[in-house]
Amino acid sequence: MLWIALHCPTLSLDWIERRFPAALIPAMAVTIRKGNQAYIRQANKPAQQWGVTAHQPLASALSLFPDLVVLEHDPNEEMKALQEAAYAALRFTPNIVLQCSGLIAEVSGSLKLFGGLKKLCRLLNRAVTAQGLQLCVGAAPTAKGAWLLAQSTPPHTVINGAGAKFHLLLDFLPVSLLESAQAHLEVIRGIGCKTLADLRRLPRGGMARRFGTGLLMELDQAYGDSPDPQKWFEAPEYFQRKMELMAQVENAGMLLLPVQRMIEQMCGWLASRYTAVSAFSLILHHEYSLRQPHRSTPINIRLSEQSNDPGHLMILLRERLERTKLMVPVCGLELIADEITTGMEANLELFPTAQSEATSLSRFIEKLSSRLGPQAITSLQAVSDYRPECSQRFNASGIGGFSCRGMHRDRISSELIRPAWLMETPLKLKLQRQRPVYGSLLKLISGPERIEAGWWDDGAITRDYFIAENNLGQLLWIYCEHNSTGDNKKKDWYLQGLFG
Repeated sequence: MLWIALHCPTLSLDWIERRFPAALIPAMAVTIRKGNQAYIRQANKPAQQWGVTAHQPLASALSLFPDLVVLEHDPNEEMKALQEAAYAALRFTPNIVLQCSGLIAEVSGSLKLFGGLKKLCRLLNRAVTAQGLQLCVGAAPTAKGAWLLAQSTPPHTVINGAGAKFHLLLDFLPVSLLESAQAHLEVIRGIGCKTLADLRRLPRGGMARRFGTGLLMELDQAYGDSPDPQKWFEAPEYFQRKMELMAQVENAGMLLLPVQRMIEQMCGWLASRYTAVSAFSLILHHEYSLRQPHRSTPINIRLSEQSNDPGHLMILLRERLERTKLMVPVCGLELIADEITTGMEANLELFPTAQSEATSLSRFIEKLSSRLGPQAITSLQAVSDYRPECSQRFNASGIGGFSCRGMHRDRISSELIRPAWLMETPLKLKLQRQRPVYGSLLKLISGPERIEAGWWDDGAITRDYFIAENNLGQLLWIYCEHNSTGDNKKKDWYLQGLFG
């Protein structure tokens, strides 16, 4: 097995900061209470510039910067942030384990699909970092070992322990990283143990009697000498995520970053269920008051073809957001996957296929519809009627009317020859010596093909169609009304269409 651990050293601040638009993040600090006094647990960069540091009494921090935004440490909100990061990580592996300050992912089954450990590690790191979390990353053959390596690395760095050097890397880690050793750190340091290698040299029986079996088991699990069963993160059956913003947002463009994070979460959830979305909704929540009766603004997106591509879904949503006029400020976001269908495998062919070209056309039409509005897009739809003027009609709904694969081919016989351009109203042709003229005298080269239909809707026709050619080489589709007596000399001729 192979594990990638993602440790979030500043999780207490990250879950708050990511709810602010980037331009509105104030100087803030998270506190933790010890006895009757509150201390600074973590401070962000703007607060640090004012001299606010970790382990500082809150009173001292406020004396340095009275406008400091202070929030109390909230483990529940931190766990929610980790769950949202787990949604995004599900795109790369279904085996995710939540830790108190990070994630561990079992990735042995995903290495080939994502191009090896180095590339997969980079993709996973990028997906979770995009959720607004700062990460330290470690890779190792055991879950506990990967987690210890991730905790020992500086922020924004990756340590690769997947290989022969794994035990050597663990040997140099400090004992303080072991969770079971926290209650015995003074004693362990007192007997001269500083690293995991020092701890492993102690007699196992004596360690068990003095520190309990938990420390030995954690040590064995880290080195792979003992089994380490994990409880996988389970995604719910339906996707509906909410996010409360820490500031009132009046510009829709400032919502793009949190919306992007929610789209990544939805696509991770879709990948874990081998599905794709065909319709989803983004709801902008507003603070309700008697002066502002607007509670929410829904943005509904319907796709012509199912998709689980976060880039494509974000393009559609960005187009709609930029066209949305915010009547009142936004205080919360909600994303819902309305319609889910079985997903398609990614196109891995070397050359473009009919399927990939049809998908490109559908995505282009979806983008146009999102930018111009669905009412601006219409499509032609074939109708099962032999009368040329009734054989097609406009579909007013742009999305959903462009199924490019096998579009109504079952209704049109391939043996019937039809021109590419049809006259909106048949053009009456002049006659010379009882022969139709269009530029020159027409020569009938094919026909007649009799069309006799429309008796069911008072639009009955009885026509004999011919393919004709003039001196310029143009091919025309002309007709004359059928005469049961067979006398075509005194009939009027009409031009129905032109062949390309």
